[in-house]
Amino acid sequence: MRVNARLRCLRCGYSGPGNGPLCPRCGFPLITEPRNTLRIDRDKPSILRYASVLNYGPRVVSLGEGFTRIRRINGVMIKDESRNPTGSFMDRGSSVLISNVKGEVKVLFEEDFTLSIATYANAAGINVRVYVDPDRVGAYPELLRLSIMNNVSVEFGSKREVNVYYGEPLFLDGIKTIAYELYEQVGEIQGVVLPMERGYLALAVYEGFRELREWGFIGELPKLVLVKHRAGQMTDVGNWLVETANARVVNVGDEETIRSMIELARSGMYVKPVSAMAYAVASTLGRDYVAVITGTGVKEYRVGRELGGLTKLQEAIIGVLEGSRPLTAYEVWERLGGVATIQGVYKALGSLVKRGLVTFNYEVRGNKKVRVYSLLSNYK
Repeated sequence: MRVNARLRCLRCGYSGPGNGPLCPRCGFPLITEPRNTLRIDRDKPSILRYASVLNYGPRVVSLGEGFTRIRRINGVMIKDESRNPTGSFMDRGSSVLISNVKGEVKVLFEEDFTLSIATYANAAGINVRVYVDPDRVGAYPELLRLSIMNNVSVEFGSKREVNVYYGEPLFLDGIKTIAYELYEQVGEIQGVVLPMERGYLALAVYEGFRELREWGFIGELPKLVLVKHRAGQMTDVGNWLVETANARVVNVGDEETIRSMIELARSGMYVKPVSAMAYAVASTLGRDYVAVITGTGVKEYRVGRELGGLTKLQEAIIGVLEGSRPLTAYEVWERLGGVATIQGVYKALGSLVKRGLVTFNYEVRGNKKVRVYSLLSNYK
């Protein structure tokens, strides 16, 4: 897609316009120049905190992505990207990219990326045409989720009228906010452990930290540790990060991956193998490394506004939310006066959201992003 922002190639130094995701001079992924020096809007509980530098288009499309929590599991510091709307860091990029889109999106089926793009396009009222190679589907849950979205049409075969690609400069513009948030939430860190498939995530995070150093927010760039399956191949981007940014590559095998998936699941995180590999490596590096973890990429949404069949707890929660400001689950539990456990309130709120009776958003309270619930005005 054509990008109005100024583009730059980190490898060959090209600077200028572009009509695709790759440098017209050397074929390396292009990045966007920041619009300005970073000014953090700490009242915004999403990547809109960094809107001063992000290249949003004529409209802002946001579903509350970003400002995801930092947590520790078995001593490993984790950036929990499963908290994004579709369960993936991809949502950061989709927010910026879709805000620049005019007309129909045509995209190849690429699991989390396509699901995220379609979800944000739906929020913007944009139709999406997904091209699927029937011999290389693999990720059936994501394909099924796409197939029931009203704005998506799925076509099989070799037709390739694609106008949006994974790795677009505007997409990477949103992804680099992971680095900004790590600076805000942790400060200067020793290193970041990142899953490496094609290397776009690592390239965007590197650029985010490079900008922070250029603006004087940090002194040194954190070390980048790129994790891949031992049978996987190095990519052009990965090789450049090793040569230029002194990144380190670590290979992980199947047994380590499966053990890490089980360990994370027992802590309440259900992740794909590529994220489990990052966790496995981070667990060997010490407490000053952060592993970037994403979730399954699939969430279930059911819409139905009928009030029949509500439990007594669900009816009580509706009574609490009616006429109230947005409340956290804990605040709802407090107002219920001990008629249920906090776990029961969380479960009941989740069911009400799925039924389309309650909605949630995010607010910043203190230095934390919290989820708050509201009753939909037309719930009756």
